[in-house]
Amino acid sequence: MSDETPEKIRFGRSQKFRLSQKGTEAVTEYKLMLEKARSGSGRAQFDAARAAWGVPFNLTAEDGLFLVEFSEGDRTLPEATRNLDGCGTTAKEVKAAVERLLACGMLEAVVAPPPPVAPPRRYW
Repeated sequence: MSDETPEKIRFGRSQKFRLSQKGTEAVTEYKLMLEKARSGSGRAQFDAARAAWGVPFNLTAEDGLFLVEFSEGDRTLPEATRNLDGCGTTAKEVKAAVERLLACGMLEAVVAPPPPVAPPRRYW
């Protein structure tokens, strides 16, 4: 048995995630890459441009899709899965991408606000 087994990260269903500063920069570069790729000739050039985009950020080509989803605002895992359903991504893929993007600093967990303080009870 290996002592280096990665610990599973668990998040509540209501845990939200957002882009970090690094993630915002990556999305900006991704959108620029998309604009340039549109003027190109075909799918092969698009795939090459996506792969080249990910290299400086240490990301895979598919990570751009997830980063763009989280650039729209704070999202939970179920919300992101539902929004990306038309792209053919599964909940398992979304969770793996979020864990990967958290590890490389592209996403950050949103800290939930503290619950409101209840007024003191008066007994008289």
